[in-house]
Amino acid sequence: MIKIVLSLLAVSALAAGCAATGQPTPTPAAPAAPAATPATTAPAVTTDVTAAKPWSTTPITVVHQPKVPPVPVVTAIRYAAHRDGGYDRIVFDISGALPGYSAKYVSEVRSDGSDRPVSVPGSKYLLVVLTPAQAHRETGGPTVFGVHRVDLPMLESYAVVGDYEGYVSIALGMNGKAGYRIGELDGRIYVDVQAR
Repeated sequence: MIKIVLSLLAVSALAAGCAATGQPTPTPAAPAAPAATPATTAPAVTTDVTAAKPWSTTPITVVHQPKVPPVPVVTAIRYAAHRDGGYDRIVFDISGALPGYSAKYVSEVRSDGSDRPVSVPGSKYLLVVLTPAQAHRETGGPTVFGVHRVDLPMLESYAVVGDYEGYVSIALGMNGKAGYRIGELDGRIYVDVQAR
C-alpha cells in the first residue's frame, strides 16, 4: 500500500516538475467531432397525432435531407373521408426515408418540366411537393401518375403533375379553400383537409 502511495506521489511530483520548468504538459487530444451529415431518416412516428396539429391555409414546408441514393419513392396514393373527424385524408406511401415536403394553395395547376396547364377537377388547388423523391421505378416505369377523381366531401380529385429532377408534385383538387394539415407517419406523408 505504501509503495502505491509513494508511486502516485512520485508521478505527481514529476508532472509538477515538468510544469514548473516551462515545458508544456501534454493534454489528451479532444475527441474529434463527428462530421456533420444530413439525417438519413426522420424519426418514426407510430401514432397519429393529427388532433394536435392546427389547420392552416398558408404555405407549410418541412425539410428532410435523406441520404441519397436511394431516392425515396412514392409507391402508392390512398384516400378516405373521415366523417367523424370532419376531414378528408390523402396519404402518400413512401419507400425508403421520408423526403421533405411542402404544401400551398395555387391558382392554377401546371405540369413540372413543361409548365403546361393541367386540368384537375375542383375549384381550389392545394399543391404538395415532395423532395428528394421520385414517382417511378429504377426501370423508368411510373409508380403513381395521372388525374384521379375521388369525390370525397372536400377532396374532389388529385393529380400527379410532376416527377422531375428529384421533385414529385401532386395537386389536390378541392371543392373550396379549406384548412389543411400535413404530416408524417412511419413510411408515409398525409394531408388532411377540413370537410365542412
